[in-house]
Amino acid sequence: MVTFDLYLRTPGHGKFETIGALGISGMLLVTAGGIAWHALDVLQVIVTAAPEIVNQSLAHNHAHGGHHHGIDMAHPVLALNMTLVSIAVKEGLYWITKKEGEKTGSGLMKANAWHHRSDAISSVVALVGVGGSILGVRFFDPLAGLLVSGMIFKAGLESGYQSILELVDAAVPSENLEPYKHTILGVDGVKGYNHLRGRRAGSSLYLDVDVEVDPFSSVSGAHDVGENVRRQLQQSHPEVAEVFIHIEPATSHISGSVINHQRDCKISVHQSDADLLEHTDIEDSVSQILSSNFSEKMAVQRITRHSFHGQIFLEIEVSMPPDTLIREGVEVAKEAEEKIMEVLPNIMQVSIHLRLGRPRPDFSI
Repeated sequence: MVTFDLYLRTPGHGKFETIGALGISGMLLVTAGGIAWHALDVLQVIVTAAPEIVNQSLAHNHAHGGHHHGIDMAHPVLALNMTLVSIAVKEGLYWITKKEGEKTGSGLMKANAWHHRSDAISSVVALVGVGGSILGVRFFDPLAGLLVSGMIFKAGLESGYQSILELVDAAVPSENLEPYKHTILGVDGVKGYNHLRGRRAGSSLYLDVDVEVDPFSSVSGAHDVGENVRRQLQQSHPEVAEVFIHIEPATSHISGSVINHQRDCKISVHQSDADLLEHTDIEDSVSQILSSNFSEKMAVQRITRHSFHGQIFLEIEVSMPPDTLIREGVEVAKEAEEKIMEVLPNIMQVSIHLRLGRPRPDFSI
């Protein structure tokens, strides 16, 4: 099996974005803890204190920098209206930032979106608390605070967990890679793929995939297919920063029963010869066989070796005298193929091709 890789650069500065998202997640957790602490403190006062003390405590909280979220109780109507405007603005910022974060795949923007929402929700708690005080329902304020702290805490945990996965280069879930699978299979020359993996670094995605190509294609042709896969992935999915591609021969369409049958028949008879041949040069052996038995009828120009599932297939390019008839050439090629497979029992198949035009250029010179 012949493989090669196409790889450019590593994540680099994308990790800083993930670290920033992790920092915002920590701020969300601290905010949630502060709201929950204050809510439990107020709830304890309500449960244990006398009603008149509770009213004084709540009034003191709303009037002197306690859990009032910026609401001026001296002008409740104006304060409530401004709080509603603040909630609308913060919620709008949440949706705008969240949408852009999902579009770019940025964990930092998603975490920052929840930071906006935490401000909006805190103001909602204040409204609920003030409304409860006006209606005489004292439990509204602490219960709403506990509910909101739970929501913010959950968002902080999810964002922080995702950031940690990115920092340790955890694999992207397989179901999230479906769009990239369709793109790969849509590239001309791709026969299949295996082991598609992805990892994130900030808003960038790095992919690793084994691409299957025609097993008889040239190295340069297989390389072009790999380049086309990388180019198409980056054009169709802007979040893809780089692609790590392994090129492998597509052998799934080759009949396994045929290979196994040929292998079993030959190995059972020539096991010792096959073991011995493992240490010899197959190309030299083939050239010697043809020159010894068919030197007047053909000349070897090129031998190409293919290996599939551990089995060896040979493509041999030969030239023949110009006065050779087509029927004679076919018979000679068939006889030569049988001779090679008889002498070299570990060869599963031999295919002889006649060169009619100009030879291939030799780039080794």
